Amino acid sequence: MTKVKNMMKKMLVLGEAAVGKTSLIRRFVLDRFDDKYIATIGTKTTAKVIEIPMDNELIKLKLQIWDILGQRGYSKLHKSSFRGTSGVFMVADITRKETLHSLEKYWIPKMQNIVGKIPFIILANKCDLLKKAEFSRDELKELATRYKVPFYQSSAKSGENVKQAFHTLGAYIISPKRVEPTMIAKPTIIHPRLLFGSEKGEITRLIDRIIDDFCEEYADLEDAMPIIRRQIELAELDLNNPSLEALIRVVDRLAIVEMSFKKRQDAKMDHEKRLKWIEEIKK
Repeated sequence: MTKVKNMMKKMLVLGEAAVGKTSLIRRFVLDRFDDKYIATIGTKTTAKVIEIPMDNELIKLKLQIWDILGQRGYSKLHKSSFRGTSGVFMVADITRKETLHSLEKYWIPKMQNIVGKIPFIILANKCDLLKKAEFSRDELKELATRYKVPFYQSSAKSGENVKQAFHTLGAYIISPKRVEPTMIAKPTIIHPRLLFGSEKGEITRLIDRIIDDFCEEYADLEDAMPIIRRQIELAELDLNNPSLEALIRVVDRLAIVEMSFKKRQDAKMDHEKRLKWIEEIKK
């Protein structure tokens, strides 16, 4: 009789904005595709159980899937989100070559610098648009070979290789015989000012600081993020093109939320602290 074993592991889906991270998760979990682009704000978690036969056991693996904001410069948020991770999808958009380069120049070093050597798989998403591809399968294979990790060309739209990729990563995470990635990428430190320009970089770094501060006060990142996402949406803060005016609205809304779980005076002090941070970059 096959022994059934229940496990739960956290995995991340990383890569630049608009490479299809959220769509890949939706296709795997709900078997549905929506080509309307909605930016992930902060982090979003989803879970699904997959079954993996292993030796004389059937592993029922609950994957806790974290969809991470695909914007650089949010270092504190990324560092908090990466903790406790067992496996990662590194996702590129096959129609944008720079998204493949960014995996090696930013996302892989970022991940390895925080959590070390953990299993990851490289996905070249949107292979339904192969005629518009800006990099070849050989280029994808070359990158994967350097890190000794699996790779797939996937499509959230058609579902091609999506289920297989998730099951492969699941097996890769739990197998005691797996081959660890042997190459640790050298961290590339990129200041937000270089990514976005002076003012936008400063605002991005400040948003990251405020999100991290609220999560620390709330004491649970996974529970805090839906609250933060809602306040950012209501305040109409565009993370791709943030403004101080919208950020002030976010800070005001977070203060109201904090009054529901903290003393009014403590929430007021947090509010004043965050407004002071905003005033500092206005100077």
